[in-house]
Amino acid sequence: MTDKWVCIHGHFYQPPRENPWLEAIEPQPSAHPFRDWNERITAECYRPNAAARVVDSTNHIIEIVDNYQRMSFNVGPTLMSWMEDFAPDVHAALIEADRASMRRFGGHGSAMAQVYNHIIMPLASPRDRATQVRWGIADFEHRFGRKPEGMWLAECAVDIATLEALSAEGILFTVLAPYQARAWRPAGGDWRTDPVDPGRAYKCTLPSGRTIDLFFYDGRTAQAVAFERLLADGHQIVSRMISRGPIEGGAPALCHIATDGETYGHHHRYGDMALAWALSQVEGGWNGTRLTNYAEFRAVVPATWEVLLAENTSWSCAHGIARWRDDCGCNSGGKPGWNQAWRRPLRDALDWLREQAAAALEHVGRLLFKDAWAARDGYIDVVLRRSPEARDQFLATHASHVLDASERVRALSLMEMTRHAMLMYTSCGWFFDELSGIETVQCMQYAARVAELIDDIGGDPVESELVNRLALARSNLPDEGDGRKVWQQRVRPARIDPAKVCSHVAVHTLVEPDALKSVDVYGYHVDFLDRIERRSGRARMVAGTVRVRSRLTEAATSLCFAGLHLGEQHVTGGVRAPMEEAAWGQVIDELTGAFETADVFAAQRVVDHHFPGASLSLSSLLPGSRERVLGAVLGEAIAEAESELADAYDQHVPLIRWLVAHQLPVPDVLVTTAEATLRRRVLANLKSAHPSFQTLRDHMVEAAEVRVSLDTPEIALAASEALRVLLARIDSADGELDLDVLDTVNAAAEVAARMRSSVDLWNAQNATWRLLSRIPGLQQRSKAGDQAAGKGLAALEKLAGTLRLAVKR
Repeated sequence: MTDKWVCIHGHFYQPPRENPWLEAIEPQPSAHPFRDWNERITAECYRPNAAARVVDSTNHIIEIVDNYQRMSFNVGPTLMSWMEDFAPDVHAALIEADRASMRRFGGHGSAMAQVYNHIIMPLASPRDRATQVRWGIADFEHRFGRKPEGMWLAECAVDIATLEALSAEGILFTVLAPYQARAWRPAGGDWRTDPVDPGRAYKCTLPSGRTIDLFFYDGRTAQAVAFERLLADGHQIVSRMISRGPIEGGAPALCHIATDGETYGHHHRYGDMALAWALSQVEGGWNGTRLTNYAEFRAVVPATWEVLLAENTSWSCAHGIARWRDDCGCNSGGKPGWNQAWRRPLRDALDWLREQAAAALEHVGRLLFKDAWAARDGYIDVVLRRSPEARDQFLATHASHVLDASERVRALSLMEMTRHAMLMYTSCGWFFDELSGIETVQCMQYAARVAELIDDIGGDPVESELVNRLALARSNLPDEGDGRKVWQQRVRPARIDPAKVCSHVAVHTLVEPDALKSVDVYGYHVDFLDRIERRSGRARMVAGTVRVRSRLTEAATSLCFAGLHLGEQHVTGGVRAPMEEAAWGQVIDELTGAFETADVFAAQRVVDHHFPGASLSLSSLLPGSRERVLGAVLGEAIAEAESELADAYDQHVPLIRWLVAHQLPVPDVLVTTAEATLRRRVLANLKSAHPSFQTLRDHMVEAAEVRVSLDTPEIALAASEALRVLLARIDSADGELDLDVLDTVNAAAEVAARMRSSVDLWNAQNATWRLLSRIPGLQQRSKAGDQAAGKGLAALEKLAGTLRLAVKR
């Protein structure tokens, strides 16, 4: 039997970033040129690891492999939920990787489950601890279609109660850091307190009499991979991992590491390639190694040695679990002089809120559910399948009687309250350095939603006392003050209520008219109960009544609105509670009468009279659609400005060329005009249905002549997408290669390869790699005299060369 079995585990996780009221991530400018950080990290890490490159000594790609199929991994359930909607290709790749790993590793899948939303389990209440495990298992089974054997603990934070919770639900093992073993021994031997040997699985006997297996990863090598330069060489990763001596007793040794999965591509660029090389070496049996995962290893080499747990420890805090409740000194290290004394009052405030939410669940829940806590455990079925049918099934199972409409709202609001009461404990809220950081604010926003839902179900108001407790937390930044000020400046403004949803719909209807009778706005469904529209010249009026209904709690609110769009950015109007039918009819008559006489000022007076404090404006648009709608609203003005700039550039380009040729400075106004015009023309070309790469070449030559850089992230991203679309047309065709398209792709790849900005060729390389499978057939046909096949072969080999793909002869 091979004596050195190798396992590399990646913990793939991002904190949930969704606005608690929208159930969607708002645009995050710091992630530019991507929309948000989930998208950016997916592009840098999660997607590349599904098709990682193995290269030769000339840096040509000799293989494209799926790292997930050969490593051990877990993905946070909240991240998987986001991927399902916004990166379905990665979501599918992860599920297929688990299936493939079962074939590779003796029926044992490489995917591990994770506690649901990354809470620090030793600091959780017993009920939350149990629900986190149950929800994590339910999410895993929903996605991977099997029961998990192992479960990852957030930050590897552990105590005996946590292990009991895992074992009680059928979890067979978890993975910890080496210093989390207090003592270890062979069966029946003496306890040892020296550093644990990570080369085997250990059996931990629990007070209940149950047992769970524990793996302790190679801490030094994991540290070198995550934070040092070991990832610069995939060969060295394996060499370091297997440099241990034989294991005591002669059994096969497990050589394994565990790190954040983001290490492989996000924290370290090209880390996915180093990982691919390392895994390929082991899979090839280099130096007597054998690739495995934790589940297979424990089945082949059962745990016989025993271990005692070092309780209240984690892999990322030298003080145990103090990082998530105290000013222990653990931080990112980037701000000397800062402290994290805010952690304790934040923890205390949320613990207090948790108890208020638990009391509300029990008090109100007993009127609605057979067992409110069992209902909370079962609510994961609704979270995973957001549909009316899922809600009906959940209530049919857990409600104590057939609920009427208002009872349904209370019941579902209770469940959302208790869901957010767990989300507010996401570990990242305490991990970093500053109270006003986005991760901490996110947890406070979840807390705000809990407080709001307690009010909605008729509980005692809690927000005021919660904020008083948060005020004890002091920011390191004078402008941020304390928890009260952070709440006022960063938490309350994030709230979205039905009036804001109505305002969004009103402005959207004004500037992008359509005839829809209903529309979904993030977590809300909006029905138009009535609507009237009028136009007078460039001015437009819309008024109507809507019902805004939460798609989560089914709570519904009716509102009426009236809005005026007077052109470009000039939007005004208001939202209010519904009026009596006769009064509302009078408002409509007054508005339509004003528009029939083209008197927009009279219409404005009607709005001001009936909607006091009218607040509609373009800023009423909710994040996410704001930029797109603004582009449509301002399109005419932007096009006019761009046309004037282009005319000015075309008129003065000879002067610019003369200045450049004579090495004279080009005035800033001419530089700006040239940059704006050429960049717009390039982007328009790349985003067209049939981009011309000869035109792109011409633009690049012209840009060089006038000293304008076209190497911008936006242009690089557009070039990547244009190349992807072109190759998709070839890749999806089952018949002959389209030589015209292939020639265009070759031109595009050549241009992309010359750009200094990083054009993402990942998709293009993947598609071309698949096309290379056609080469043997093309070669045979070419030898038989098929000229078209010969041309296709030459074009395909040329494209492979440009994209640095090795062609097997």
